[in-house]
Amino acid sequence: MIATAPHLSTVLRHFQFLRERTSPKTVDMRTMTGMRSLAVIGVSLFAAPLGHVQEQPSRISWAPSYSGSCTDCSLMGSNMSGWNISKLNYPGADLTAANLQRVHGHHANFKAAQATGADLRLGDFTGAIFEQATLTGARLQHATFNSANMGGALLTGANLSDGKFIGAVLSDAKLQASTVHNADFSAATLSGASLSAADLTGSVFDNAVLQDADLTGANLTDVSFRDVRFTGAKLDSAVGIESANFEGACASETTQLPVGLSLPDCVSF
Repeated sequence: MIATAPHLSTVLRHFQFLRERTSPKTVDMRTMTGMRSLAVIGVSLFAAPLGHVQEQPSRISWAPSYSGSCTDCSLMGSNMSGWNISKLNYPGADLTAANLQRVHGHHANFKAAQATGADLRLGDFTGAIFEQATLTGARLQHATFNSANMGGALLTGANLSDGKFIGAVLSDAKLQASTVHNADFSAATLSGASLSAADLTGSVFDNAVLQDADLTGANLTDVSFRDVRFTGAKLDSAVGIESANFEGACASETTQLPVGLSLPDCVSF
């Protein structure tokens, strides 16, 4: 049992009583013993709160290393919302279900990262590298990926609505069945990209490169494809072409166009 302040007061009164009732020699001996006892009690009294504090569990938040390197590390479910990770490196990192909302990640490296179900909404990843990254089912609404390298990225079932991908590279990227409302892909490179069954309603692809891209069964309602070259692209079974803008766009002999859409040959441009 650890002595408290009331217990210490009682001990002091008892010590004073013994001192008055005993001989000087006895008092001296008992004084020494009493002092040692009081010292022990004092140490116990003042050490108790310190020990109590030390027993409290410490709260340690995960943070990237000071070198900004996190190769093949596990950040699964991590909350990185609002962080500034510009120019940091996370190649091969596991970001499954991680929260990267409002992250400032200019030129950050996420090459081959696993980010299935990750939340990147409102993040700024201008010039970032997501080459060969897996973003299946990820949320990218209102995020900025201007000039980013997303070549070969897997974005199946992801939501890219209201995102900015101006000048981005998405060659051979997989965006099947993705939701892409009102996104901006102006001057982006999507050669060989797969957007089959994707909902592209209201998005802009002006001056984008869609050579050999697959838009089979995609929803093209109110989409702008101004000055796009569809050489070798597949647009058969696409819907919403009546409201889409194909001004200045062209195709080739190998381009598969949906019924009702006719484009001039790119050779003549």
